[in-house]
Amino acid sequence: MDTAISTLNKNMTAVLNSVEYDFSNGPVEGINRRIKSLKCSCFGFRNLDNFRKRIALIRS
Repeated sequence: MDTAISTLNKNMTAVLNSVEYDFSNGPVEGINRRIKSLKCSCFGFRNLDNFRKRIALIRS
């Protein structure tokens, strides 16, 4: 319990900011996860342009 309390005290400004503001990096992390899973499932692309087109399809 002491470790949790000391960690909370060390990161108090970040905790207060997350409570006070409605901003979140969740949507960006979701897009990054989709791109990474696309890279794994497709085993590479012929060129970078095709990869960018596929990412655009995922985001729409």
